[in-house]
Amino acid sequence: MSIHAIPMNGLFDAEYFDIKSNIVNDTFRIFVGKPSGMRTESFYPAIFSLDGNASFASLLSTQRMLTMGGEVPEAIVVGIGYPGETLGEAMASRNRDYAPSEPGESEIRALGAASKPGSEEFLRFIREELKPLLIEHYPIKVSDSTLIGVSLGGLFGVWTLLTAPDTFNRYIVASPAIWWRNQQVWQWEEAYASRHNDLDAVVFMGAGALEVTEHLRADALSIADKNPMLKDHVNSMVNWNDEHGWPEVAKLVPALVSKLTARDYPSLCIDHKIMSDENHMSAPPGLSSRGLRYVFGERLADNKSLNADTAGAH
Repeated sequence: MSIHAIPMNGLFDAEYFDIKSNIVNDTFRIFVGKPSGMRTESFYPAIFSLDGNASFASLLSTQRMLTMGGEVPEAIVVGIGYPGETLGEAMASRNRDYAPSEPGESEIRALGAASKPGSEEFLRFIREELKPLLIEHYPIKVSDSTLIGVSLGGLFGVWTLLTAPDTFNRYIVASPAIWWRNQQVWQWEEAYASRHNDLDAVVFMGAGALEVTEHLRADALSIADKNPMLKDHVNSMVNWNDEHGWPEVAKLVPALVSKLTARDYPSLCIDHKIMSDENHMSAPPGLSSRGLRYVFGERLADNKSLNADTAGAH
């Protein structure tokens, strides 16, 4: 399949193209950042980032600076996004593509109107349409790929890790929405463990320390106070979460890492970081940087933890 790549103004060695997926029956916008002086006779790891419209430029810059510092290898950075005239318009389909199961009342209140969950089709798009197309047009190392997902994209990353882990070699998930459907993540984890005795992946997870009830509730009330148009909606969400529980991702991430570590999978390397003074919106950029350094870092040689207060693993 041919592509029509358009250079990105102001981003060196970066371009984008649109691809119509027959599996999802929708069009995706794919952003590609190439190593400076890319050699066609060489092959490079591929780093895939979800929410590409919002994440690609920042991630590409971070990856390139870390490459200059010798902490990560040269790589081809791929942002998976959508066409659109505004960020909100471009990201409207993420609730469909990143949702692994039917949203419930809590999910609808947090994310908006329900849509048919499309994770299975989206995963097939990546495996059967996008990856082969990229390999055809760019010097990508077939056996070396990383997925970065944030929030709902992080949920998709965890779901992929526990249902089709061979899709990627490395996983970086920041503030993953693993509160989804009353923490359905534990069912996926148990199902995987019941059928496998190994998990061949390098995984870094993280969240902001402020992603706990006390701070989430205070932030929501502050938003309601500052935005009168949102006041009724936010107050309704606060009342709902007070009754049914708040999505405490800062507690769920360490719990999931601990559970996977306890499985003693021989091929699994995993670590996590809870970032002080950071919230759901501010933590992901720092976690992406730390994640890249971990999954590509020399620490894997002896499984040292990034910090004394993070969970070590295999």
